[in-house]
Amino acid sequence: MGTKVTVEGQEMEINPPTTPESGAIVTESSTAQPSEPEKPFEFNALKEPTDREVIKIPYQALRMGQLKYNIVILPGDLIFVPGPVIGEYYMGGNVLAPGAYSLSARKITLTQAVVAARGLNEVAWPSRTEIIRRLPGDKQVFVKVDLDKIFAGQEPDIYLKPDDRINVGTHVIAPFLAAFRNGFRLTYGFGFLYDRNYADENQTN
Repeated sequence: MGTKVTVEGQEMEINPPTTPESGAIVTESSTAQPSEPEKPFEFNALKEPTDREVIKIPYQALRMGQLKYNIVILPGDLIFVPGPVIGEYYMGGNVLAPGAYSLSARKITLTQAVVAARGLNEVAWPSRTEIIRRLPGDKQVFVKVDLDKIFAGQEPDIYLKPDDRINVGTHVIAPFLAAFRNGFRLTYGFGFLYDRNYADENQTN
């Protein structure tokens, strides 16, 4: 209820200011939008130094005496020699000795790996060879190669990397060809023994 006051001979009623029913005081901050959460602190991406130069020297070329790689070492130079490649590669499929083989801290080619696995078996199909290689990010790639052309020098040999898998495939007609070759060898061997053991002793050459 308002308060009555007299101003210049006139009676007036003054009402008090209204407040919210809850009794809370309304301020400017109560109507402001909530602030965004603070982002975690992050370092800025590092930049490559502009006053440095990286020079890659092929060791084998330097060892063979190519003087252009025999550069002068200056004070403050940092020489980094990468470690040898160490790991295993895996021979599978139609080879005579499948299994895991060590790279032994030196480069191994695909043809050397096949020789180490004692070669191919009777049903191997060299043109259906594939290499499975791991890539960064838990990925892998399949590469088909032709061993016949690589051994013949028609295609370049391939250096293996750690965890490479070599799978020598086969063909549906490979068993029949193997049986034919084995039959021919058996016939040839038997004929040779027959000529040698049962030939006429009086026959002259």
